[in-house]
Amino acid sequence: MQKKQSNEYLDTVIIGSGLSALNFIETYSKKKKINVISPNFNFKLSGGEIEEIKFLPSQMRNKKTQVENYFIGNNLKKTKNCKIIGSLDQGGLSNYWGLQIDNYINLDDQRINKKTKNEINKSFFELLKGCKLLGNFEFKKKIYSNEYKIPNYLEELKKKKFRNFNLQKPILAFNKLLKNKDLNSLNENKNKLNSSNFIKLKKLKSRVHLHNYYLEGMCRVGKKIKLICKNREGYKIFIANKVILAAGTIATTKIIMEFLNVKHEVKIKHHPRLISVYFGKKKIKSNLKFTPSLIQFIGKGKDNQFSADFRPGNKLITESMLELSKLLYPFKFLINFVKDRLIFSNILLSSKYSGLYIKNNKSKFYIYTKKNFLLNKLKEANFKTFSFLLKNKLIFPFFKTHFPGIGSDFHYFGTLSINNNSKLSVNEKCQLKNHKNIYIVDSSVFNFKSNKYPLGIVMANARRIGKLLSK
Repeated sequence: MQKKQSNEYLDTVIIGSGLSALNFIETYSKKKKINVISPNFNFKLSGGEIEEIKFLPSQMRNKKTQVENYFIGNNLKKTKNCKIIGSLDQGGLSNYWGLQIDNYINLDDQRINKKTKNEINKSFFELLKGCKLLGNFEFKKKIYSNEYKIPNYLEELKKKKFRNFNLQKPILAFNKLLKNKDLNSLNENKNKLNSSNFIKLKKLKSRVHLHNYYLEGMCRVGKKIKLICKNREGYKIFIANKVILAAGTIATTKIIMEFLNVKHEVKIKHHPRLISVYFGKKKIKSNLKFTPSLIQFIGKGKDNQFSADFRPGNKLITESMLELSKLLYPFKFLINFVKDRLIFSNILLSSKYSGLYIKNNKSKFYIYTKKNFLLNKLKEANFKTFSFLLKNKLIFPFFKTHFPGIGSDFHYFGTLSINNNSKLSVNEKCQLKNHKNIYIVDSSVFNFKSNKYPLGIVMANARRIGKLLSK
């Protein structure tokens, strides 16, 4: 029998414990503890069925239970052709992903005013400096630099001028000052900017009061917000003066759709992805288990609908290749032998090619895709990338591609964007329209058309809102 618990009254509550939530906390609360609702348990929840998960990326191994819990706990169901994964556990996907961040901010949405854009740029600069992230960034003649080395032939290529493309090094989400600029000197577990390391770096543990629940739903009680939460022990009700949603786009969108009783389908923006592998003419030696991209190939003008990154082969990627195709197993030794010559790329399309939707159907939230022609567009982008590498004599004339499915890019955003004039929108302060004590600080408030690795912008914006609310 589940215990009946009395209501608990709180001032400010954050939903989610990923990097956007933690950046908000750092700038919002300097002294008092802040309440965070986020699941942190490894047993399988009951009461739901999801499509069998046949493949998880290598860095997410042994996390099947948490993935299943995400769908069950958030009352989400996806169709078979929809390959989203979603947050895995306390801290979200950033514990396993997010190795690179765009070193440019292009908020090309005209609905966001210049002041907000400047504040996000300023917060981004502060984030880089405060976390000692690797890379370079310039804002209003202020330059941040924590340089890292890439192979000389890539560095020389980056200096050239190309009509249709830019080449640039991303920001790498590792917090370390590199004296010798050598990425192989990194300690992946210690230096990666994930949630657990961010908490240690910013000494946030004493400022976080974690409530180990999923948020099942919320509603108004007068001027306050009632939060209905659940875990293995049963239900818990929190009554909050202010709610900050940082649960990731899909969970946040579901919560808001239910709160506002939205019945129509909502498009989830994302960057459709194609994985490509090329055989390089030169070796790139890397000791890292999972190597970030060393350079980004970014289209401009008519070609700005896609970008590609280049990263050397590594153990985790080659293991993923073998898991995806059993036919490659006899060649396992050979693949690992030549992995230093393999160049892997994530080719990402603009959000205009998004193909994910969410809809409330009889209190069950379905995530699905529609018929589209994404694969042809992705293959076209891959051929441009391949042609570029071949023309510059970096690879041999063959390649292999893999389309992991619609939604497998893990970049979800744009469902509750700033100033879009619908009830599913927020203002410049990221307040939900007509609900001034509900704020949203995750990626759902942006439409990232040009930026393909926007984690840094999301964190910067969360910091901006934290500072605004701390005043």
